[in-house]
Amino acid sequence: MASSSSALPVSSHPWKYDVFLSFRGEDTRKTFVDHLYSALLQHGIRTYKDDETLPRGESIGPSLEKAIEESEIALVIFSENYADSSWCLGELAYIMKCKDTRGTKVMPIFYGVEPSTLRKQKYKYREAFSKHELENKDKVESWRQALVDASNLSGWDPKDMANGHESKAVKEIVETISRSLSPLTSSANKDLIGIEARVQKIISVLDIGSGGVRMIGIWGVGGGGKTTLALSVYGEISSRFDGCCFIENIREESSKQGLEKLQETIISNIFKQNKMKVNKVGARWLPHERLRRMKVLIVLDDVDQHDHLKMLAGSHGWFGEGSRIIITTRDENLLTAHRVNVIYNIMLLNDDEAIKLLRNHTLQDYKHIKDYELLSQDVVSYAGGLPLALIVLGRFLCDKDINEWRSTLARLKAIPKTDIMEKLKISYDGLEPLEKELFLDLACFYKGWHKEEYIMATLTACGFHPVIGLKVLVQKALVTISNKRFDMHDLVQEMGHYIVRGKYPNNPEKHSRVWKKEDILKICDADASEKLDMIEAINLGDNLYGETELLPPLLANMKNLRLFRLRADLASPFPTNFSPVELRCLELDGISQKQLWNGYKHLPNLKIMSLWHLENLVVTPDFSGLPNLERLVLDRCPCLEKIHPSIGCLQKLVFLVVEECSGLKMFPPIARLKTLEIISFAMCPNIFNLTELQQQKMDNLPHLHLDNSGKKVASVKKSSTNLFVSCWMCGDREVTKPGDELIDVEVEQYSLPPNNMNHHTISWFLPTCFRILNLSACNVGDKDIGSVVWELPNLEQLFLIGNSFTRLNFSVLRVPQLKKLIVTNCRDLVELLELPSSIAIVEANNCSSLESFGDVSNCKWLWKVSLMRKNKLGPHGGDILLDSILQGNALQDHFITFNLQHQMIPKVFVGRLYRGRTCTLHLQDDWCNDFRGFLICIVTKNIVVSHINIVIKHLTDEDSPFELWQESNEGLDRNHDKTTKYVGYISFSSLRLLNSPYNIISFSIDLMYFGEVYDGETYLGVELVPKKSKVDEVQATNCSEFWDKETEDRPTFTIQHDSESSIKIIWRPYYYIKQLTKMVVKVDVQNDEEKEKALMALSSVPGILSKSIDMEEKKLTAIGYNLTGEFISKLKKYWHTELVAIEYL
Repeated sequence: MASSSSALPVSSHPWKYDVFLSFRGEDTRKTFVDHLYSALLQHGIRTYKDDETLPRGESIGPSLEKAIEESEIALVIFSENYADSSWCLGELAYIMKCKDTRGTKVMPIFYGVEPSTLRKQKYKYREAFSKHELENKDKVESWRQALVDASNLSGWDPKDMANGHESKAVKEIVETISRSLSPLTSSANKDLIGIEARVQKIISVLDIGSGGVRMIGIWGVGGGGKTTLALSVYGEISSRFDGCCFIENIREESSKQGLEKLQETIISNIFKQNKMKVNKVGARWLPHERLRRMKVLIVLDDVDQHDHLKMLAGSHGWFGEGSRIIITTRDENLLTAHRVNVIYNIMLLNDDEAIKLLRNHTLQDYKHIKDYELLSQDVVSYAGGLPLALIVLGRFLCDKDINEWRSTLARLKAIPKTDIMEKLKISYDGLEPLEKELFLDLACFYKGWHKEEYIMATLTACGFHPVIGLKVLVQKALVTISNKRFDMHDLVQEMGHYIVRGKYPNNPEKHSRVWKKEDILKICDADASEKLDMIEAINLGDNLYGETELLPPLLANMKNLRLFRLRADLASPFPTNFSPVELRCLELDGISQKQLWNGYKHLPNLKIMSLWHLENLVVTPDFSGLPNLERLVLDRCPCLEKIHPSIGCLQKLVFLVVEECSGLKMFPPIARLKTLEIISFAMCPNIFNLTELQQQKMDNLPHLHLDNSGKKVASVKKSSTNLFVSCWMCGDREVTKPGDELIDVEVEQYSLPPNNMNHHTISWFLPTCFRILNLSACNVGDKDIGSVVWELPNLEQLFLIGNSFTRLNFSVLRVPQLKKLIVTNCRDLVELLELPSSIAIVEANNCSSLESFGDVSNCKWLWKVSLMRKNKLGPHGGDILLDSILQGNALQDHFITFNLQHQMIPKVFVGRLYRGRTCTLHLQDDWCNDFRGFLICIVTKNIVVSHINIVIKHLTDEDSPFELWQESNEGLDRNHDKTTKYVGYISFSSLRLLNSPYNIISFSIDLMYFGEVYDGETYLGVELVPKKSKVDEVQATNCSEFWDKETEDRPTFTIQHDSESSIKIIWRPYYYIKQLTKMVVKVDVQNDEEKEKALMALSSVPGILSKSIDMEEKKLTAIGYNLTGEFISKLKKYWHTELVAIEYL
């Protein structure tokens, strides 16, 4: 069979034979020994039998001695006439010598003789030795001693076994021998790096001692060692089964031989008969009846089709009690669909294991090579723990000198080893066309990127259906989602690059995707008339400012471009003839043009347009030719003055973000956009200060902006037969209802609110269908928000961060579906009035004037409130709010989180807080029936933690008591205001440990602060929350009303582990708004090279706007949005790093 990918080749057994048979032919050759020999062979036990094994004409003495030395077990069948043969006695003496010198296992069978007969040489043994004393006097003593020693060994007497049934005795002997043999892997493990622990893990999940039939899948990336692991496990355990079969490389063999041949191979191997036929009814293969009565071990290696499993191991019912089926594959879905019992994800080699494996395949005397250790680390880094790569590279480098090693490593960065790539490419070849395209985009563009909504939207816009596509790629072991980021093995990514480069590695103009700076510069040097139709996507994140002057003219030649993402400047606007009809995504960052293109441009498939940091952009493009645009982002375009009015025609627009465009003083009406779901005008402080009327066109019709009198229409109407009128409101004046003179004029009333909005502003200007509205830092005041009725029936999330209003009155803000309200940094806010009953989350951090939260008793689904930093709610404000929340419906099956910073410690925890990060709770009998959940309080100094790890465990013995807050030496009291209090509630309903009878439970916490464990002073308390009255409990609660969709990637509570003995919960109590941050760290860089490396290490950290290092003080300063622990973690991989200061700008 063709070989499949393995971590290492399996070494040969150190013993040539498993068993050496020593017997007296005249007594047992055609009877007992014949049956025993056949049974040994049927069990795959390699057996030496002199008259079967010795070649004719060969000297018996030396050959026998060699065969004995090469056998692990010597099976000696003592029969009545055994001692008559000097040959047998000579064999026995040498066997006993090897027992002492080579560790040969000796197992005697006393066939028709007693052990005492041998020991005392009685009966025929006495007669035989009398003859030998005359003929072989010098050997007799050693023969006598060998007989005595053998007779003292534990062995078998067939007449005393199985009531004298010889066939059953043979079976029992063979099974015992099989179990006594050293596993095949034991000798190979010295070459199979790291295999032993992995083998034991698989054996443990196989659970061989238990009954039933178990199927185990070994899944992972190609070249990761799945086949080697399966072979090693097979060798370790195969002797414990009635029949065994290992079918290698089914992916290739099924196409060569067909599944019927593979089925025949399985049953022939298991039944140890040649050319057995499978049962077949029509097109269906039926399992052999004998399989159901046998305990079998079958390994199916490299399965890549559902039919392989259906035909070769159709179901658990095909096999007998105790059978085990092992399946190796690159496709997790095959295992899931086949309902295997356990899926084991192959573990790649760690660095230490990888170094050992590399050494096994390079020069044995590696130490004489200068810089070998350093170069080996480079090879290991390149291979990334993939055994296939280490073996291929090790074999290639084994006869190379130091310069050739360096040259090889340099070449690998540009041209990977073909045999490694082709092996990995097998997984890619099995994908559907759309899945292939999705994988190549991820490999070329998005590895390491956060799996954010806009990336998924980009992949969706390209037609890749990423939700199901990503699932397939993960199951194929090509992609992983790690810490909410797209990830893949480095060599799998390189395989994607290898596919894109194809036959033209040095001709990027012939690649489907371009992502490297050097490639785009090479394309810029191309002839302006050259066709570039093969380029489908350009994604350049490198800073190319000043180097892409020649790119715009060439873009017109890219007729099939579907994605263009550029972080660079363009020397000129897009050319007039740039109109790629396949373009789906256009994302530009940092270009200096005042406009993207002149006039109308037809881009019928464009779905996403994102314009970032376009500091000179004055006017947006005409949107008329973009009928399918779904997402529009204008971010940090300070000079932007005009949004083209055709934006009001984008009937498929779903996502509209206009942020930090400080020069924008007007916005066209968008009330007709019925598909809009998300709107953000954050940090556009002048957008609501419209003072002039604007003339614009919409739907290709004359479009007139009226003053409030409507008088201007009559004169215009005379000169236009098809008039579309948009009524704008200005200042405090009311819009006049259209009179008779406008009866045949289509009138659409819009308005863009000035500082002083009137009664109908919001509903006229905005559509009512959207779910999310962000007006943060938009200079919204009381006149804007207090005297206007906002009819927004579908709004779920409202962000009003950093505005200047003093009151929010929800009798005027009509938002019946509102779930989330964020008013953080509204320093003038005094009170919140009549929160809607639908509200779930309120964050009012740093609202320093806030005095009243209003009555929230009707807010039954309120579960998260954050009041960090200063406010004026009073000493008991926190208690009142917490009491109201604890009366709500969220207690029944969900979580609650409540953050306080300057209020008192909640009264329920006064005198109940323990110093430290661990405490115990003593529970009464039947506590689960009387209470509904745990209420946890954590008090720290004035810091904001990113998340809290909570571990809850059952205890059988009481821990030592912990110090209570009220007994602490510092004498802190309830009014201490330099602390942060986190209160959380965890419902019992989903906690398994409640099924345990224990009455003592421990709680332990770790507080994480910028990626580090916070080790400052901490206090912890836990209380039980009682159930409501029985009458209240009977009333069912509709839990579908509970809303916790605040963030996709940072849920407030995550149950990470849940068992009957312990639970681990990650609690993220604080929502980080988009906050400009300055962070200073001390980093131990020694020279300019390390300085550049440190700055480069931070290039992938999202949100960084600028970074610099002061080499004299060794301080690194970075400014960006929401800089957190990832910033420090990147540096800590290479240098000692300490946080010096953090400042919110």
